[in-house]
Amino acid sequence: MVFFQAVQAIMNLDLAFFIDIAMNNLLWVFMFYAMIHFFMEGKKTVFWFVIWAFLLWAICDWETLTGFVFQSAPLLGLFYLSKFALLGVAEDIPSLKKYLVLVSTISAYFVIIVYTFFLQ
Repeated sequence: MVFFQAVQAIMNLDLAFFIDIAMNNLLWVFMFYAMIHFFMEGKKTVFWFVIWAFLLWAICDWETLTGFVFQSAPLLGLFYLSKFALLGVAEDIPSLKKYLVLVSTISAYFVIIVYTFFLQ
C-alpha cells in the first residue's frame, strides 16, 4: 500500500519518506528517470517522473485492493496478441480507421476483465 503511504506523507509534509525510498532504491530511481527522459525526449522530465511514479504506485495498490490484474506475463501476452490482431483488422476496415484509439481502449478493458474473471 505504498500509494496510500505516499499520499499520507504528502499530507503530513513528510519529505523524509520520499528521500528514504529514493536512497534505498537509487538504481531503480535512476533507471526509471532515464526511461522517462528517453520517452519524453527530455521535456518536463521531473514532472513526468513524479506523475508516473504515483501512477505506478496507484496501479500496484489498485491490484491489491480489487484483484484486477495489470502486471502479469500471461495477461500481457494475451493483451498484445489480441491488440495486434484486432488493430490489424481495424486498420483494414475503412470505417474503423478513424476509431483506432477507441477500438484499442475497449479491447484493453475487455482483455483485462476476461483475464481477471475467467483465466486467472
